[in-house]
This record gives sequence, C-alpha cells and structure tokens, in this order.
Amino acid sequence: MRLVKFLSLACLILGLCFSPYLATAQAGIEMVLQAYNGDVMLYERTSLSSRVLAVIKAGDRFIWRADRTDAEGRQWFFVQFDRFFGWISPNDDTVDFADPTGISPLMDRSVTFTTTGNNRTLYSAAGRSNPMVAVLPVGTTLTVLDAPVVTDLYTWWKVRVQPSGIQGWIADTVPNFQVTEPLRVYGYQVCDNFDLKTFGMPGWDSIVRVLPRLLDPDEQVVCLASTKMDSGVSPIVVVLARSESRVQDSLRTFALRGGTWTPIFAQYAEPYARTERLSMHQLRGDPFPSLLWNVRYQGTGSVLQANLLHFNPATGLVELQRLGEYYKGSMQINARQLTFFQANYLPDEPNCCPSGVERYVFEWNGFSIAPIYSDVLPRPSRIQSARR
Repeated sequence: MRLVKFLSLACLILGLCFSPYLATAQAGIEMVLQAYNGDVMLYERTSLSSRVLAVIKAGDRFIWRADRTDAEGRQWFFVQFDRFFGWISPNDDTVDFADPTGISPLMDRSVTFTTTGNNRTLYSAAGRSNPMVAVLPVGTTLTVLDAPVVTDLYTWWKVRVQPSGIQGWIADTVPNFQVTEPLRVYGYQVCDNFDLKTFGMPGWDSIVRVLPRLLDPDEQVVCLASTKMDSGVSPIVVVLARSESRVQDSLRTFALRGGTWTPIFAQYAEPYARTERLSMHQLRGDPFPSLLWNVRYQGTGSVLQANLLHFNPATGLVELQRLGEYYKGSMQINARQLTFFQANYLPDEPNCCPSGVERYVFEWNGFSIAPIYSDVLPRPSRIQSARR
C-alpha cells in the first residue's frame, strides 16, 4: 500500500512541476457529492439553528470545492445545491462521492431495464429543472430510446415506460437500474458507457467473421464496440476479452487496414485483476476521444489502476497513458476533469476504515492529460469522525 501511494504521489509531483496550468486550475476544481442515506439540510450559516435554505433529498447530487470548517462541535462543508450556496453538517454515512458519468452496468441505447431501490422521477427533458412527467414506482419496466446525456451532475436516458408508452427522461443514479435485456450485436455484448450516438462508428461488421482468430485461443469476448477513436476516418473496434483459465483480462483495438483487420493496440491486465470500467470520453481539445480503462486489483484492500488510451494520428496506433494506481480507489469525471481518490490513514486507523482521502485531479493542458492538483481531505462519508 505504501509503495502504491508513493508511486502515485511521485507521478503527480512530476506532473505538477511541469504543468503550466497549476496556478489557475485550483479555482475551477469541483467534487460531486450525493446524499445516499437520508436527507441533508442546507443551512445559511454554520449553525443547526440557522435558516434552512434547501433540503437535499436522498439521491440528490451537489458540488463541494473542499471548503470546510468546525462549528458547534461539528464539521461543516460549504456546498452548492442547485442555485443555493450554504453549509451542510450531515452525520457519518450520509454523503459520499458520486460520478456524473457513472452508469448502471449494461445500460445503453435500446436496452430494457427496471427501476430499483426507490421511486424515480420521469422528466420532460434531461435535467431536474424540467417539468415532471410521472413518478415511477420501484419495479417499473422501461426501454431506452435515446441518449446518454450528461447534465445536472447525472447521466440521463430518454425512455419509454412499459406498457403505458409514456416517454420522458430519467437520471441514472445509485441505486443502479437492473438491465434485463442488454444490447447485443451478432451475439456479442456491446460495451456500455461508450456513448455510441456520439462516438460510435458503422462499417465494422466484417470483423465478426475473423474475430475469434484475432484473440488468444482460450479467450472469450466480454464486450466490444466500434468507435471513432481516430475522429471518424475509419472504425476502430475495441474488444475486451477474458481468459478464465489464466484469470486475466485483455484489451485490444483493431483497425481496417488494406482490407484486413489489424491490431493497433493490445494489453493484458495482471492476472486476477478485473476490468471495472471501460468508457469513452471527450477529454482533450482535439477531435480524438479518449478511452478510459479502469482495472481493479483485489487483495487485503483493492487497488484501482487507471489507464487512458488515445489514438495517435502520426503513428496510426492507439497508445496507453497510465494515470496511476490508487489504494481503495474511486474516481469521478466532471466536465473534462478526471479526479481519483485513494484512502488516507491516520496512524491509529485500521485498514477497513480510513477517515481521509487523497485527491488527484487530471486535466488536458494543451499537450496531454496531466495532473493539476492534489490534496488530502476528510472522507465525506466520515465527515463528523474525520480528525482533519
């Protein structure tokens, strides 16, 4: 654990030393939080007797920029919720980080899914400021018609309610939806979180005939997607595969060159590691979208390895950039900023229960996705017990 944290910190320091954007980046750094377990009062001042500006309902998301203080024997965060700015002081295990681009597993266009956990609101358009169409009870079955759209700190899907046929937009949030009919083509699972409407590419069908020969004999396709990683010149097919005998994931990309499907990237994950997330994003100031590949190593804790893949038009290859390894790590993407969190322990804290987090923020600096900021914060879910 100490080695992983040292390597992450060393990588970050090197990036900060050469980042021309460091001096101006801090003011624009935000973290997205969500009320997971009960409502949270938003107060005008740091006092439980001050005026309540708004009630942050369970499931609501809001912005925290790391401003905090102690008052009345409690710790307080200064946050933005909708149009309100104020102070919250929830009990432990009430709020934590949330990822606006995180979605329910297998969610995609045309899939069928059911709602879980609690009643969900259907809106006339993406965004909670729009008129409500209906309140959907737990277990409602829906089909995705369009999207995704990321706005208002959520990923939104345009859906049709079965069997009524009512249409509207629904936010993808925790607890996740349950996909019952996933998106498949030619018998293969399509990778979710690729935003195929924006980043998908036709003209890849011929790879299906030769795909088994492009993988190792003991590998099976987990999912695939045809993308515009080269900005749409030709389809680049991303394939996530897995060898159960070697307990190992692999990631490959293929391009059609001279009528032949040619590998332009291949990487094996460490044995026993598992791909946690594979998603496409527009993070840079160029027409080439980036592919995020997060791999989780399990052990006494867990380590999140973050990888970013870019197409290089000069070489015609897809290249990998390591973004670090994070102990008990998590992440969120807000606009074009990638933020990674890892556990930060005080000397007397057990491995199960860190009260702090280290934050590492990455952003496009005109040349590469580079670290722009880091700090140590109280863990939001331990806001009252964190001694920081």
